Amino acid sequence: MAEPDLLARLAAMEAREAIRDRLHVYCRAIDRRDPSLLKQVYWPDAQVEYGMFKGAAYEFAELFTGWFEAGGVGNTAHLLANVTIALDGDTALCESYLHAHHRVRREDGGLFDSVFGGRYHDRFERRGGLWRMTFRRLVFDWFREYPDTGDWAVGSIGVTSANAVIGAPGEDIWPELIAALRRHA
Repeated sequence: MAEPDLLARLAAMEAREAIRDRLHVYCRAIDRRDPSLLKQVYWPDAQVEYGMFKGAAYEFAELFTGWFEAGGVGNTAHLLANVTIALDGDTALCESYLHAHHRVRREDGGLFDSVFGGRYHDRFERRGGLWRMTFRRLVFDWFREYPDTGDWAVGSIGVTSANAVIGAPGEDIWPELIAALRRHA
């Protein structure tokens, strides 16, 4: 039989991993423009504060794809680092550093890159054995905009749209992977 402190450490590790998993599912849902997947990160009563939106997380999940489309936002990549999780029973407070890249279409049809850094401040709760967010605040720390962006037709270091798979928002092109990830979520 395992020592009580070993069981407690294992339970804490399991909780932290479940929380990290939800953080990564969030990024995938945003980048793939998947509102139903995004809702799996939040409890139905969750609230969010993003600067441009403050309110119900489920409402945010339904609106963000339209905002991206209206704002000309194409491909995005949301990357997390320095995840710190403070567990307290069935609740946890968490800070994650964010580095986000957005390819944006100008009104004239040209493209530019917008990159920003910030931090997510989250509150998680475990209900029925599942960890999900009850609150999220995005703290913006810095941003940069680059007036032009790469062109896949020309490519970079030998990689072009003629010889590589180029990603886009929405569904991916590998059905087995998508099915496996949906089962995981």
